[in-house]
Amino acid sequence: MSGVSPQSAGSAGHRLVPHVADVMLEAWGPSRAACLEQAARGLVESFAETGATEPIERVSLSIDAAGDEDLLVSLLEEVIYVVDALGRVPADIALTEHPDGRVDGSFATIESEHVEVIGAIPKGVSRSDLLFEQRDGEWRCHVVVDV
Repeated sequence: MSGVSPQSAGSAGHRLVPHVADVMLEAWGPSRAACLEQAARGLVESFAETGATEPIERVSLSIDAAGDEDLLVSLLEEVIYVVDALGRVPADIALTEHPDGRVDGSFATIESEHVEVIGAIPKGVSRSDLLFEQRDGEWRCHVVVDV
């Protein structure tokens, strides 16, 4: 289990939840962007340890999705794309929310050969059991990732 306890008011964190064949991820944060950042970090931690390796390059992203759940799926699919297509692993993520709902940001990346693979590489994001909402003053998400 990773992140911090979801009971910590105003905190952000994530955790991996046991699942039979895939990766189940929960994340939370005081803002939509903080929750999204935690979800992306949790996804990376499900399959790689980046250690103390310094990132080599930033990969920019801009996501304009129809709704919050689509935004979450699009972000996690960007993580998977960076791994599959670019041969890099996001070591850090920074996001900025815009009033129109768009999210911009970047991943600080490490070449895949410089990380320790500790789990199955994700293949896609399932829309089954997908949740991304604001509840009781914080943002929470729950997502299943196909491996």
